[in-house]
Amino acid sequence: MLKIKELSLILACLVCLSSVAFAEAFAPVPVLRVSPPEISANPGDSFTIDINIEDVVDLFSYEAKLGFDSNLLTPVSVDEGPFIRDQTTSPMGTYFTYIVSSDYIYVACVTLGKYPGISGSGVLVSITFNVMDAGACDLPLYDTILLDSTGTMMSHDTAGGYFYITACANLVRRSAWPEHHHFVVSKDEDAIQSLFTKVKNIGPIDLYVKVTFDIMRGDTFVTTVSTDEIVVTPDTIMTLTANFGPLVPADAGKYYVSAKAWYSWSGTYWSQGEKVKTFSFAVVP
Repeated sequence: MLKIKELSLILACLVCLSSVAFAEAFAPVPVLRVSPPEISANPGDSFTIDINIEDVVDLFSYEAKLGFDSNLLTPVSVDEGPFIRDQTTSPMGTYFTYIVSSDYIYVACVTLGKYPGISGSGVLVSITFNVMDAGACDLPLYDTILLDSTGTMMSHDTAGGYFYITACANLVRRSAWPEHHHFVVSKDEDAIQSLFTKVKNIGPIDLYVKVTFDIMRGDTFVTTVSTDEIVVTPDTIMTLTANFGPLVPADAGKYYVSAKAWYSWSGTYWSQGEKVKTFSFAVVP
């Protein structure tokens, strides 16, 4: 039989082992995170985001890609953050590099020499963008790698960001309609059906605005017609028109229309407003 002292020693060892396993099981997983997670700026402005590391142990090197929409954003600077650079014991410091591609920024950093990695939380990279046009886009982190001082890959989570501008244009309430709900081809001189809509520039800057009408006949897509592009000042409501036709007796039937607002700061890249308005009309021979 085991003596009381021997049994106590075994129990103490089991408690220690359980404590270690419990601590490992509930140790925080490092997170690469875009900060702030959501940011807004208007065309012509600039903003800066950070790629942060959280709850890491012995971080020696890393690499990552940050995606962005080049129609909306242009990177103007990519700078190494202080997390490893300012805390490493290596007298040679770190080697940091980056590549700007058409739709992502690649960043990488390694500690020079055989020295311990850095633990804790802080800023790895700071990136500044110029806002080129109106719209919104995700800022995802992907192809990410974290290595400790032994060269071992570290499991981790990622959390990307989101960019948007406050300026936008949208269809207003009860804002899309046909000139004739029952369009009689034989009674119209040019056999053209006019489609109308009202759109508002929410502000705070001038925007190019247009509206498209997607036209269906029953379950079949027919065509998309568009209004002219106009400049709308903030908090202004405008009525826009597009024409569908000319129509002939063979075009008789029920038509369904979806109206969508589009807006742009430059007049080149267009973003869709959130609201979609639907209506219908019948073409009669």
